[in-house]
Amino acid sequence: MFVQLAENLFKKSDFATCRRLILAVSGGGDSLALLFLVRDYLKTLPSPPEMIVVTIDHQLRKESAHEAKSVSEICRIYQIKHIIVRWEGEKPKTNISEKSRIARYNLLFDEAQKQGATLIMTGHTLNDQVETYQMRSQRISKTVNILQQKKDETYQTHSQHIRENISLFQQEKGSNACTEIETKSVTNGTPKNSDELVYERGLSCIPREALLRQQVRLIRPLLGIEREILRDYLRFRGETWIDDPTNENLNFERARVRRSMHSEKLTILAKKVNHAALKRRLQTQKIADLILALDIAVEYGRCFIGKPAPFLSQHPDFPFIVGLFAVLMGGSPYLLSHKKLRALNQRLCLEHFEKKRFTLAGSVIEYNQNGITFWREARNIKETVVEPGKTFVWDGRYQISNHGEESIKVGTANLSQLKGYLDNGITLDNGTMEPKRPHFPSLQSLLMISNDKMTDIPELTYPSPFMTSNNKIIDHSQSINPFHPQYKITIRRIMAPFNWLLSREDAAIVSVVGPFFNIEWKR
Repeated sequence: MFVQLAENLFKKSDFATCRRLILAVSGGGDSLALLFLVRDYLKTLPSPPEMIVVTIDHQLRKESAHEAKSVSEICRIYQIKHIIVRWEGEKPKTNISEKSRIARYNLLFDEAQKQGATLIMTGHTLNDQVETYQMRSQRISKTVNILQQKKDETYQTHSQHIRENISLFQQEKGSNACTEIETKSVTNGTPKNSDELVYERGLSCIPREALLRQQVRLIRPLLGIEREILRDYLRFRGETWIDDPTNENLNFERARVRRSMHSEKLTILAKKVNHAALKRRLQTQKIADLILALDIAVEYGRCFIGKPAPFLSQHPDFPFIVGLFAVLMGGSPYLLSHKKLRALNQRLCLEHFEKKRFTLAGSVIEYNQNGITFWREARNIKETVVEPGKTFVWDGRYQISNHGEESIKVGTANLSQLKGYLDNGITLDNGTMEPKRPHFPSLQSLLMISNDKMTDIPELTYPSPFMTSNNKIIDHSQSINPFHPQYKITIRRIMAPFNWLLSREDAAIVSVVGPFFNIEWKR
């Protein structure tokens, strides 16, 4: 039964171009089974990568140090390199599971960077998958019930108003008057089936493959196999494992869901997960195709979507795309929730002759019959200092890496600084913005780097000029830029929802949106 288990779990492409990989092993049955399965599979490869086992000691329980050492002993016996990484610092008191997960992946990434590993594997199983599905499904059901209740209340109120208006009309014209009052049912304004998009995205759950911080592949090869089969595999090998008591602590939602799970229910939910994952892949491709069909421009801190043809604006995925660009321009780390997506679509109407404006996800959204414009809202934008040798994600929009020897300040330019740039020869020469009428609200959202002597707004000055402290433009061809090569600063425009962990399921969307945002400047 177990002879071909490893062959069925892994793909040759999993290890392509990989010289070194990290296995996240806690000592529990799932990750321990992963260790031996990967070890056996690598023996079948002509040029296998080096396998490094990493145990994250979260230091949340007193037993965790002993458990990490037990993994060390197993690795010593099988002559496998093992590293214990401890989660140092103050620990969270709320939302412990989610914050621990984020810390764990960050620590694994850091260790991968140290070891030169390009692949991380974790031991998530089919049980983890269906538990996640069940938890998300319960939350979505609760949200839907609340929204449906509000919708019904709105409909009843609206219907009452219609009845009152008809009654008044008949009193004025007579009871036999022919009334041609058109009554329309109240809807939430969302195109047909747009709710389904949000549901299926959430219910597709854990992807087999993702990209961690844009650099390291994250693969979960055990997602299609039940936990008990892995336990049987370990028993067959004569191995023992550690059971984390947290998994039985009913104070945690996952433990409660796990307690309610039985074999028949697991099988049913597994089919639903596969169905949701398939629908998400299809929807993702539809979204990508719709983005390509739209007239979109992103420049100088502003995004513009030209008014689409009716068949495009009425597409069920169109609100998602509007929400996506609002999130990307605002620097929010999360895509819009179902509730916010519905609210967005209620407010959006491209038939208005006058401009309408509101804020969402850190963005200002302005729209009329010509289209939709987005830019970063002018609040909660903080200045910070990036020390030498550090990398910092600023405002969810820019990643700044300081490879130099001096600190740099990052923030936004004020109005006088921007006017200084424009008065000294910087032109906004492009197809969608108006050079003679610069849009200062969006220009003031652009990143500015500075020190005691110089300031630079890369999106305005790239590739050559920069500005001195007396608001004079100097060209690189005539002078040495203090930000290059001495300071060695790399600035990259990022897409926050996809920057930390990019699911392979979203690859199609990122491939078409990326060219608008994946821009890099060097100073």
